[in-house]
Amino acid sequence: MSSPYASVKAQFSTLPAFTPPVPTALLPYIAFFTLLTFFILSFMFTTLPRSKNIVPELGTAAIATFAAIARAQASQVFLPGSADSLEWISRNFSLPKVIIYSTGGTILAASTYSRLDNLAYGEHQTHPPTARTLIDEVDEVLDIAQVAIVTLPPRISNDLTSQYFVNISRHFSIHACRADSDIAGAIVLHGTSTLAETIFGIDLTLPCSKPIVAVGSMRPQRALSSDAYLNFYQAISTAISPSSRGRGALIVGNDHITSAFFGTKAHANNPDTFMALEQGHLGYLFAGQPYYFYDAARPTGKQFFDLSQVEGDLPQVDILYGHIEFDADLMYASVKLGSRGIVIVGMGAGDLNAAGDVAAEELALRGIPVIVSARPYTGSSFPRPHPDSKFKTNCMSAEHARIQLQLCLATGMKMEAIREAFEGPFRRAVYNEATRFYYPAR
Repeated sequence: MSSPYASVKAQFSTLPAFTPPVPTALLPYIAFFTLLTFFILSFMFTTLPRSKNIVPELGTAAIATFAAIARAQASQVFLPGSADSLEWISRNFSLPKVIIYSTGGTILAASTYSRLDNLAYGEHQTHPPTARTLIDEVDEVLDIAQVAIVTLPPRISNDLTSQYFVNISRHFSIHACRADSDIAGAIVLHGTSTLAETIFGIDLTLPCSKPIVAVGSMRPQRALSSDAYLNFYQAISTAISPSSRGRGALIVGNDHITSAFFGTKAHANNPDTFMALEQGHLGYLFAGQPYYFYDAARPTGKQFFDLSQVEGDLPQVDILYGHIEFDADLMYASVKLGSRGIVIVGMGAGDLNAAGDVAAEELALRGIPVIVSARPYTGSSFPRPHPDSKFKTNCMSAEHARIQLQLCLATGMKMEAIREAFEGPFRRAVYNEATRFYYPAR
């Protein structure tokens, strides 16, 4: 058992498996009945005639209290963390189990204009598709898996927060990463605009080898040549495949399987949008089945962050864009507005102008890390031989670097530990005895 998983498991291993004393389907009715009883008895208590005999008052108060407690228990016992809160949709109880985390997005959208609409399909939806209706439309998934839906507050992906990936990762850890869990994996239905950010956050906090697969679509349901239905099926198929284990979180779309650690949205409109531009896809899908090009491997430099060390929301980290005449005052303004770290899309291989370098040095003295990524889509923002006040991201994009920095700060890392998280693997690989010409004084 790995230490990251053990640290998560330790939070739950002391709790016995919950077995409800009554069928779960009766709980809403019990809650309603006990709540009604509470109101009736409360009314009786406040209208009883005054008497020296307090037995009726005490009896009424006791019954009302019991009813209130029973109502609270009936309505709260099946929170997302409890063992039996998932309701499985199944045709065959022997099939592998997959959790569907539903956050919204184009994959759960349909146009009110035309089947040709790929521009304004999110407008005026009174009854948008849901994860349940998606299963009904693609019921072939029930031939290969049992599924349970966990619906997060639906938003367009532009309005999601980092707390979404934190909640999904924690929920999956509780349900799927236990040693006795029979859940094979999970998928996340997500809008494509920020899908790569959410699944990257999950990837860095996933404490076991089971796969979580992010999936979206570039065309809405029922559009001509929609990619929603096939992407959904392929995500389920990938999540249940034993070959998907040990690869971290994944992205599935347009017949491709991509690592969440390297994956990014590369095209604003085309269905073939998720790519790892230099590292390549992990595999392909044929007849809906995943085919990997090589065995599972951990990306170089990939960190793990234990969410048991994180309390509350993740700290604010802003992204700024480097360009000629870059105004370094924006860096100070970001900190003044609450940012505890800054990521800058630097020019070339992650460079700032002179004013930006000065600001980065001053902020570093205040304990504010400044992370610089490369502005080109490919290549490395490589750390220089001699460390300075800025931290470089190597091949990590700015949006991914922002999430990693949030997790670094949330888990209490200091400046040098943050530098190690971003630069350490590159420095150990490149700056060694073979490149001692960088260090003539040694």
